[in-house]
Amino acid sequence: MKTIRNLTLILLAFVAASCSDDEVNYAPLSVTQVTDINHEQVLQSADLAQYIVIQGTGLNAVQSIMFNDIAVDMLEAYVTENEIVLSIPRVIPTNVNNLITLESATETVTVPFEVFVPELQVSGMGNEFALPGEEMTVVGDFFDLYEITTESGQLFFGDQEMEITRAVEDTLYFTLPEDAQAGTQIRIVSELAGERTVPGRYRERGNMLCDYDPFTGWGGGDYICEGPTSDMPDSPDPISGNYSRFKLAEGDAADWDWSNTTTIAMIGVTYDQDILDNPSNYLLKFEVNTLMALTKRQIRFYFSQINYDWEPFASGLAFNTNGEWSTVTIDLSEAWKGDVPADGTLQILGNSYAEDTDICFDNFRIVPKE
Repeated sequence: MKTIRNLTLILLAFVAASCSDDEVNYAPLSVTQVTDINHEQVLQSADLAQYIVIQGTGLNAVQSIMFNDIAVDMLEAYVTENEIVLSIPRVIPTNVNNLITLESATETVTVPFEVFVPELQVSGMGNEFALPGEEMTVVGDFFDLYEITTESGQLFFGDQEMEITRAVEDTLYFTLPEDAQAGTQIRIVSELAGERTVPGRYRERGNMLCDYDPFTGWGGGDYICEGPTSDMPDSPDPISGNYSRFKLAEGDAADWDWSNTTTIAMIGVTYDQDILDNPSNYLLKFEVNTLMALTKRQIRFYFSQINYDWEPFASGLAFNTNGEWSTVTIDLSEAWKGDVPADGTLQILGNSYAEDTDICFDNFRIVPKE
């Protein structure tokens, strides 16, 4: 029995020694600085979802990290003794203390740090002239961040609550009522952001300059389109009667040539007097539908003596609505450049040596800013 007892004591001593050898001696927990992912800039603030590097000592002992009151998923962080690489959680905090809080089993360290939360952006309707009973979109940004989704948040067309059928970060989708009335406004409601009115009014005509119903002009009459036909079966379905389909090959005519090939012109356009007196209070709107991406061809809108060159690709990205109608909004002061039209001529031109182009327009109008 004595031999067995001695053997047991020896084994216990061996196990204890082995455990002692496996213990990790952590350095004191500290943070020396926070930098960008490339270690090039020291940061005191950053955006949601931005990758950062926390530098210091004893960081391999950290068990939890909080930005304000939002916890980091430690399984998604890369941790060493002297660095932690992580993405700031893309969640809006409830209690803001402007701190990073790091905790180990025995220590807590805080670092002053501000996380920028973007404002909810509600830009407008994707297509203000979508037909009743069809899909409508509300465009903006950070809808998911503010919990406006198919499961949460609300959307109202006038006083009627609508089902959000699909939601992504920058777009909400719903189906218009069959009896949708022109002039109706859309509202969205978020528990985090409150109620927001979507800019614009459904099918608002305002001061309608040109809807091609009828076409009263010179030049480009062949571009008037009423929808798919046997000759042009790929033409988009109309959203409000006739529209113009502006189709040019790269070398159809000389650059800025005033001809039926490159120009469609309306005459007899009239402007409300207050628009002429106070253009800064108004917006120019129209619907556009691209059947071919626009990457470098300028489209010129000619308001009598005023030339406005529309370049939706100026950011470096091709402009493409992928065969869907989309509403474009331009500040009227920008389009008119501080001037006002001398008469009622509105023309659309394209510089011909740029690229093949297939683009449709409808409902050129001026509406008041909200």
